[in-house]
Amino acid sequence: MTNGKKPIEAFALSRVPREQRKSWVDMVMVQAGMVICIPAFLLGSMLAEGMPTLQAMVAGVIGYGMVLVLTLILGIQGADLGIPTCAISTSTFGRKGTRLLVSSLFTVSLVGFFGLQVNVCGEAFSTLALAAFGVEIPVVASSIFWGMVMVVIAVWGMETLKNLDTISVPLLLLIMIIGTVMAFRIYGTAGLSANEVETPTMTMIEGIGTAFSFFSASAFTAADLTRFQRNRRDTVRSAVWGLMPAGIITCVIGVLLSRVVGVYDISQVMAMVGLPILGLTIMILAQLTTNSVNAYTGGLDAVMTFNLPDNRRREATFVVGVLGVVLAVLGILDFIEVYLNWTTFLGAPIAGVMIADYWIVGRGKPASRHPNDGWNRTGIAATLISLVIALMILFGVFNFNGVIVGFIVYLILEHFWPSESRNN
Repeated sequence: MTNGKKPIEAFALSRVPREQRKSWVDMVMVQAGMVICIPAFLLGSMLAEGMPTLQAMVAGVIGYGMVLVLTLILGIQGADLGIPTCAISTSTFGRKGTRLLVSSLFTVSLVGFFGLQVNVCGEAFSTLALAAFGVEIPVVASSIFWGMVMVVIAVWGMETLKNLDTISVPLLLLIMIIGTVMAFRIYGTAGLSANEVETPTMTMIEGIGTAFSFFSASAFTAADLTRFQRNRRDTVRSAVWGLMPAGIITCVIGVLLSRVVGVYDISQVMAMVGLPILGLTIMILAQLTTNSVNAYTGGLDAVMTFNLPDNRRREATFVVGVLGVVLAVLGILDFIEVYLNWTTFLGAPIAGVMIADYWIVGRGKPASRHPNDGWNRTGIAATLISLVIALMILFGVFNFNGVIVGFIVYLILEHFWPSESRNN
């Protein structure tokens, strides 16, 4: 489908043609755009509230590192095969199993996460408009307006996301640095010691788990973006240079601003230091670049979940986005920690099973993939067993344990109860 000169991406589950693959530089911007957002600053604030400054930064870095590792392992599958996560998993779980376990869970997860970010955006925009310009805008109105803008961007597809991120990411990084420097000049560094946490309420393991949860959905569904990469090397370069620098910088700024200024939101800080226009700019761009991806990937999973024709990605994306906006209006932000922890916990074994199936059983060879239209009993059983085992483990990172357990359990079951997922 086309509108004017720019095509609207229609396909969802089919292989991305070679001529439509992007350079790693283009995808660096998309990866970075995902982690430069108001919730990333919020993560820094949450860590700063429960841990000393240095520990909070370390927890954030380790959490992002875990996201990066999973993004690389799962993302390379997308580059190899040129298809999204839910299509890849038809080998591991069967098409029916994928609809039941994978795409349905990720659809719900991404609808909710889209709603969370719309909620954050709506509250931030209304607060900033009132503080900076004296204009009172209802949060519901802000959420609906900006949520629908994000939906429209997601409906257009990857080319639009890439173009938006290419312009926005460098500007966002520049504004973030300017805002942080000005905040330190005006408020000084006294808050770093005066507001330091003396008695931590969050352990390092809990902090790492919290950081991992915030962006785990992007790791679990990494192939939705990396299917546009030309090869494995480009996938590694775009993820490493896109996720880590941008994610760490954003989280660290959130920690520092919370400690020094008492406000984690860089957009509000910009208003406080006399630059409200830049504050609005960073808030809007940060949310557009991040949350549009959530609606986009949610649309892919919705196509699989409801067994829609492949060319119905646009309609599925629109519905996913609208449902997310509804959740935002209902105040899903109030349940952010519980929501993120449990959706991550449920998705972790799926990721572990998929890694074991592709890299160990399939030996990392795209040609070994053997999609199953029905049920892959081994993959489904391994996921369900892993969820039970992971729930009983009382050590380690709660919402990451399932990745390791799923990996091990699948290999054990595959040895004694071989599936037809791979044609070795």
